[in-house]
Amino acid sequence: MINAIVGKIVQCAPDHVLVLTPGGVEYRLEISSNASERLMKQKGDESVRVLAYLQHREDAMTLFGFYGEEERFCFEQLQTVPGIGARQALKILSGITVENLVKALDGQDVKTLSKVSGIGPKTAQKLVLQLRNVLVLEDADAEGEDVSSPGQFRELIESFLDMGFERKVVVRTLNQVLEENALLIQGKDLRSAETLIFPLVLKGLSR
Repeated sequence: MINAIVGKIVQCAPDHVLVLTPGGVEYRLEISSNASERLMKQKGDESVRVLAYLQHREDAMTLFGFYGEEERFCFEQLQTVPGIGARQALKILSGITVENLVKALDGQDVKTLSKVSGIGPKTAQKLVLQLRNVLVLEDADAEGEDVSSPGQFRELIESFLDMGFERKVVVRTLNQVLEENALLIQGKDLRSAETLIFPLVLKGLSR
């Protein structure tokens, strides 16, 4: 699986970006207009990292690009809704930011969602029903290997979801545990940090 393309931005258009890697390979990634705006600001930098999603079909292979984990996660989850494919998911992410999408889902704001290109009233209702407790902003700035960021604990979060807890509650509790135990996990690798905080998060969820 291609997780990300690292290199220099050669061209950045509203619907795609061309990235030239140090090895001399140039990749074209389909992107949302929101991602384009963010990546455009990085054009000219020596090196950028564009997260990727490879769609492999019998007739074609398409590489999609994203400015962050939150956008890619939304892209993946949108496709779990019946009737929404990769192209439509990208179109939706061009019409609304990840933050506003999550807010609309959380508030069951069908009216706002219906105004987004690629979403009608019926699809908006499907999104709310299926994704309201799935798409939750964990940490807009979670990048790198900083294990104090909740965005690094996706597997841990999923384990609690499998136990029947709601994502919103899990993320809120995890944030609180990380804040209260910053010194405890400081300098620890991800696995060690998970082992330390798992019982603390479970305790918080069981209150």
